[in-house]
Amino acid sequence: MRYSIQRVLDIKSDSGPAGLLDNIDTIETKGEDEIVFHLRTPDATFPYKLATPAAAIVQKSKYPAKGAREGFQVDGSGPYTMKPEVEKGQVAKVVFTRNPKYKGDLEILNDRVELALFPDAAAMGRALDDKKVDMMTRTMSPEQAGRMLVKPEDGVKLTEMPGLAISYLGFDTDAPAVKDKAVRQAMAQVIDRGAIASQVYGSTAEPLYSLIPSTITGHTNSFFNKYGEPDTAKAARTLRAAGIDTPVKFTLHYTTDHYGPATAAEFKTLKQQLNDSKLFDVTIKGTPWAEYRPAQKRGEYEVYGMGWFPDFPDPDNYTAPFLDKNDFLNSPYRSAVAENTLIPQSRRKTDRSAASKTFEKLQDIVAEDVPVLPIWQGKQYIASREGVTGVEWAVNASADLQLWELGRRSV
Repeated sequence: MRYSIQRVLDIKSDSGPAGLLDNIDTIETKGEDEIVFHLRTPDATFPYKLATPAAAIVQKSKYPAKGAREGFQVDGSGPYTMKPEVEKGQVAKVVFTRNPKYKGDLEILNDRVELALFPDAAAMGRALDDKKVDMMTRTMSPEQAGRMLVKPEDGVKLTEMPGLAISYLGFDTDAPAVKDKAVRQAMAQVIDRGAIASQVYGSTAEPLYSLIPSTITGHTNSFFNKYGEPDTAKAARTLRAAGIDTPVKFTLHYTTDHYGPATAAEFKTLKQQLNDSKLFDVTIKGTPWAEYRPAQKRGEYEVYGMGWFPDFPDPDNYTAPFLDKNDFLNSPYRSAVAENTLIPQSRRKTDRSAASKTFEKLQDIVAEDVPVLPIWQGKQYIASREGVTGVEWAVNASADLQLWELGRRSV
């Protein structure tokens, strides 16, 4: 285990999970069955982090110490073994088979699960309609979920689950167009989150007024408390008081292939809302994720759209990745109060509800400085064919698949 954890810290991949473990100072082993982590600062969320894939135990013989493993095969100690099926250099299907050497506590309700990958939600929906798959989730489009809610299909069940995914705008706070927080505050005042949620996402999303979604302890509607309903006149006064010439011109960037098929429609709506205020002159540009994320981290985008799935369902995982040192976005924004006082303070509370007041202050800082601008939080839907059991347990709060919960009954 020491090798596995140290490997993540040493590789420190830009797209990897090292940030979850960077509070580790030293790792000490005692005999064959005890490991001690010495942390730089107290962290009540550390056990949660050890339960994420970031701390997965890997074999030295198959996972090199200084780099990623080549190919698509994965080996571990979980309830399944896996075999990828590769077509044209990409994984088309993964076959999970019960692991005879598994010694954990999970009850495994099946012997085999096939996970098929599709280029988009429409293709996945056709496969469900054609009975080529028994269940679909995660990338279901708003249209698909809405259609199933209004007119359920024979033999298909739609299961709604609490959603922890959020969507937000990020800023390069050093970029001239948005460097003054008055510009970002004016955007927060103009954008109509309710219209975006209802018009673009229908029943699959709700407006979000904080980085912490309403389904997580410690949530407060800090943006609504500060800005209220969309108000162009208030936004104009904010810009005028700061001496900002209008319209403020910038490009709003989004990724074309990472957060689902409705992303383009969302950003067209955002552009229209901002430009209709006459306070902004916004163009939009979509880029594939493989190019988008590196460019965003290099600071090439003034304003850009991103999404977030939590590593674990705690308010720390919605605040620290954006406000702490080495933040997820590589943002130039810094809040000394958040970094040096509030985040460390929140992590000292083993009773997470006792940290609510601290998280309220963190959310208020975000609403005041607007280094990021929350837009909506999503719901999770699973469509399954008749006879599949355990669907309501098959996706956990962090949107991870729990395939061992699935079974089949005769229909």
